[in-house]
Amino acid sequence: MKRFLSHVLPVYQKESMTSSRTTRLTVIVMVFNLILSLVGLLQLLLTVNGSGYYGDMSYGSLLQMYTLVAAFEAAFILFIVPALTAGSISGERERQTLDLLLCTRLRPVDIIVGKLLSCLSIVFVLMFSSLPVLALVYIYGGISVWDLAVLFGCLMVTTLYIGGVSILFSALVKKTTVATVLSYLAVIFAVAGTYLVLVFVFHIYSLLAADGAGIAENVMAPWNHLLLMNPAVTFYSLFSQQIGSSQTSSVLNWYNSYIFTDRMLEPSWIWLSCGVQLAFAILFVCLAAYAINPMHRKSQ
Repeated sequence: MKRFLSHVLPVYQKESMTSSRTTRLTVIVMVFNLILSLVGLLQLLLTVNGSGYYGDMSYGSLLQMYTLVAAFEAAFILFIVPALTAGSISGERERQTLDLLLCTRLRPVDIIVGKLLSCLSIVFVLMFSSLPVLALVYIYGGISVWDLAVLFGCLMVTTLYIGGVSILFSALVKKTTVATVLSYLAVIFAVAGTYLVLVFVFHIYSLLAADGAGIAENVMAPWNHLLLMNPAVTFYSLFSQQIGSSQTSSVLNWYNSYIFTDRMLEPSWIWLSCGVQLAFAILFVCLAAYAINPMHRKSQ
């Protein structure tokens, strides 16, 4: 472990110093907190105005503010992580410095993990800077410290998941532009593509089933595990359990009648999905390290 950290930390420190010397990180944090503050304050203003009109404070509106702020934070991370990691390896290749890194005592996996941890540290800064906005809900009650810890844990897992697939494309292709496009396509597939696949399969089985949706529901049960790869479903399930709304108590209601979530998976859906996404992140890191390993690359 000590040897691993001694090899990963130089790459992490170099990437962190490079990003801190540019204005990109400052702009990202400023824009993120500006939009996050506007969303939170606007929802709080609507809640206060509503209490003046109706004569009482709507507790559900305060929880809705937490959902909006946390959902925006998750969506922003899904949007910004590919841009931060897609050029990690392809950028080194374009600058013709990748071979120099591989000639050092660093292993390919050390380079990949160091660059991924650099992206993770930027996301940690974003999450830490969002605490004042989330505290607007915390001071009114309903959201505990454990809920915030679980939210941040899911955000970290999502960062590793999306960052892993982005850095894999960065290791596989030579151009940063192509790697970025492929990374965003992978995010779109993970968020929307898995849902569309289930909708398509549902309609196919509904047409073929003799008794309509009854057989389709039984057949769809194994396909629902595809949603474990979907970060949006993970966060929706998380918000549903934290705010305790009976109307959004399961992933089933979000997808209406198209998806039939296995009832046995619902109580532990968050942990199962985080575990699956973390396993995919580890797989992507190993594949990226294999792709840049000079012993495995084809001779040109």
